[in-house]
Amino acid sequence: MSLCKDGFASPPSILKSLSLYIPPSNPLLAFGSQVRETHLYTDNHRRGMYLQISLDGKVSGSDRQTQYSELQLKSVQSGEVVIVGRGSSLFLCTDSGGSLRGQSHYSAADCTFRELLLADGYTRFVSSHYGLPVSLAPKHSQDPHAVAFTRFLPLRSTLPEAPPPTGAPSRPHSVNLDSHDPLGMETAVFSPQIFIQK
Repeated sequence: MSLCKDGFASPPSILKSLSLYIPPSNPLLAFGSQVRETHLYTDNHRRGMYLQISLDGKVSGSDRQTQYSELQLKSVQSGEVVIVGRGSSLFLCTDSGGSLRGQSHYSAADCTFRELLLADGYTRFVSSHYGLPVSLAPKHSQDPHAVAFTRFLPLRSTLPEAPPPTGAPSRPHSVNLDSHDPLGMETAVFSPQIFIQK
């Protein structure tokens, strides 16, 4: 502070801080945007199936892994996830009656689920807004074992990997050591500065 002519102190000047950004040190924060790719398997005493979201938005069970049963789980808050069908690009959503559907736009009330890890390795997904579990059991079923279709086991994909795009450059089969470009990369590299027209 400095003194004015009349002896009063002038207000302190605002100092700008030149500090460096320090990233958060909590190791769990690195997993905030993690996307897990999985197939959700559920079963009862009679059959097992994989949750799938078809292109038309229908949510059903498949006896085997398909491109529509491949799902992406993304954490949106602590213990809450959004489930997206990888093959259909649709969000898994529910309504107040517990009916499941796939939809193209995200609605926090309908498409956010609490992920509850069970002691037996299974996972239960419960609607954050409605409090109803994700279930592949038929709504009209009186089967007491149908409740088992609310427990899901996340499994890795056994589907074959997709082939690379057809326009992707292929690697040379042999190395020509006598060439000025032994790896054949000269034709694969394009720089706008090299091809400037004069």
